[in-house]
Amino acid sequence: MNGGSEFEKQLQLVKQLGFRAIREISIDLTNIVADKEYNIAGNFFYIKDAPDSEVYIEVKVNSSGVSPISWTKQTGFLHPFNRLYITTPTGQTGTMNILIAAEAPGLFNILDHRSAMSDTMVGILNELKGQAEPGKDGAERIIGITENIVFNAEPNRRAMTMQAKSSNTGVIYLGFTNAVTLTSCFAELQPGQACMIDDYRGPIHAISDTADQRLIWGSW
Repeated sequence: MNGGSEFEKQLQLVKQLGFRAIREISIDLTNIVADKEYNIAGNFFYIKDAPDSEVYIEVKVNSSGVSPISWTKQTGFLHPFNRLYITTPTGQTGTMNILIAAEAPGLFNILDHRSAMSDTMVGILNELKGQAEPGKDGAERIIGITENIVFNAEPNRRAMTMQAKSSNTGVIYLGFTNAVTLTSCFAELQPGQACMIDDYRGPIHAISDTADQRLIWGSW
């Protein structure tokens, strides 16, 4: 059978060449270097692990005069080399682990049964779960017949909630700008009513038709 014949050829090649150890080298990403020379020969280069999928190194193969190629976690190449020139860009931390091998490509493969889910997707899933840290709240806001700001813009905010206190005697009107009025608003809160907004990080303003109205709030 052809499969058996090919397998026998590979076994024979291993017997002739002998088994070569797979090498693993570690790169300290906090140690900033440019074209650091590694006198390593092989034909298999693979970044096994790194802090995340964004960090990278730049590699020149066989000559420092060639253009570098950027490599990230779980990427690599099959190409003969006898030295590597590695650059670690600034602003990165952690350790990158690289596998080096010198075998016929048909004799060496990486088996990786981990999920191929990207770090970005993991971040999205974590956000969908909701945060475990406590949200923010504080003293009630006093809303009167002139515009007041309830929330400033917050780049890391996910959601907010506001409720007119049940003891109020007037109506609170909410707007996205300081131009909010009793007739130009996105919501009106009768005593005891609440409003929740997701995925908005800009400011919220409020005004009332009655002085000294109270608004309680929270954000996360």
